[in-house]
Amino acid sequence: MFSTISSGLLSRLAWQNKTHSSATLSSLNDAIAMIEFTPEGIILGANPLFLDRMGYALSEVVGQHHSLFCTADFVQSSHYRDFWLRLKRGESFSDKFLRLAKHSRPVWLEANYVPVQDRSGRVVKIVKLATDITARIVDAQEQRAMTTAIERSMAVIAFNLKGEVLKANANFLKTMGYRADEVIGLPHSRFCSEQLRQSAEYKAFWEKLNRGEFISGQFQRVNKQGRTIWLRATYNPVFDEEGILYKVVKFATDVTAQVEKNQLERDAAQQAYQTALQTRESTRHGASVIENSVETINALAGELHGISDDISDLSDSSDRIGAIVASIRRIADQTNLIALNAAVEAARAGAHGRSFAVVANEVRTLAANINQATTEIESRVQQNHLLASKALKSIESNMKRADHGVVLAQQAGGVISELRDSSSEVVRAISHVTEALSQE
Repeated sequence: MFSTISSGLLSRLAWQNKTHSSATLSSLNDAIAMIEFTPEGIILGANPLFLDRMGYALSEVVGQHHSLFCTADFVQSSHYRDFWLRLKRGESFSDKFLRLAKHSRPVWLEANYVPVQDRSGRVVKIVKLATDITARIVDAQEQRAMTTAIERSMAVIAFNLKGEVLKANANFLKTMGYRADEVIGLPHSRFCSEQLRQSAEYKAFWEKLNRGEFISGQFQRVNKQGRTIWLRATYNPVFDEEGILYKVVKFATDVTAQVEKNQLERDAAQQAYQTALQTRESTRHGASVIENSVETINALAGELHGISDDISDLSDSSDRIGAIVASIRRIADQTNLIALNAAVEAARAGAHGRSFAVVANEVRTLAANINQATTEIESRVQQNHLLASKALKSIESNMKRADHGVVLAQQAGGVISELRDSSSEVVRAISHVTEALSQE
């Protein structure tokens, strides 16, 4: 407010009549912080508004030097000495000044230092009119600090409403591989793929920005060398003091490495998913094979049991044949004995018993042949019996192995079933991971 009051106005006020001057100064006194100094800088007086802003009572400042409100370094500077010399010569100052309130609290004042001259042109006092702009300065400093931090950590670029580059910071130029003079005036589309440039999506993108709408997201862009760059960015419409949109500022972070890493993770997850599917199918097939094997072994075990029974029957038959052969041998022995007795009797009978002796001899020969045949049959029967016994033992051993094989196959089937269930769980888990990664 006070900055609009020129030093010329204050000089004219000093020469107006006392009544008019008093009324004017009274109005200023109520609206503006005021303090008066001698040409040497000694405080003559200050209004309540100034004292309130600086935290002092009037008695604490009257008679003190202006340096009370300044830092020690500034007071010792040649600039400060020159400042008072120029005021004493009648020069005015209008600027923003950093001063110290009570307890060294920093205060920013927008002030006019106006020398007041008497009729002879001699400076008799210095009047300072000030407004406290500390909040505004602090806010501006915070904004500058924030802007500096953003400039230092992010890629920043500004466009006009046509999408042409107005300015780009060093981070953006480094990320995209350009020099500053190469990007000024370039259309935003230069940083996009041909497919995106020709799309309705891209047209709608700039229409939205021209309506003053904020846009944020992850964007695929192309650097000077044609390499794909991924940026996590915000497009911020900027309005002037009258609320008119006049440019768009983009703040971006290069996330290319993270996106490529995520893509590798998605690819790995997809591959793991396919492998898990194949594993699940393999376990299902394995379970089916094991089940079929169990059925086959069970069938074989049943057949072995049947064969064992048949061989047992064969062994029993051999035993019965052996008994019959033994009976035939006994009959042959008796027949041979009878034929022998008949031959003896025929010999005693002489000529009358000669024909009977022939018959007895034939019977004895037949008995000998029967005895020889039964001996051979008995040998074969014994051999068959031994073979049957051996086969039976072998089959019993194989039956035990088959039963054990069934048990093992059943156990393997259980393990395969567990693997099948586990592989299904793995498939579901990897599927969830793949879906989550695909949404990033």
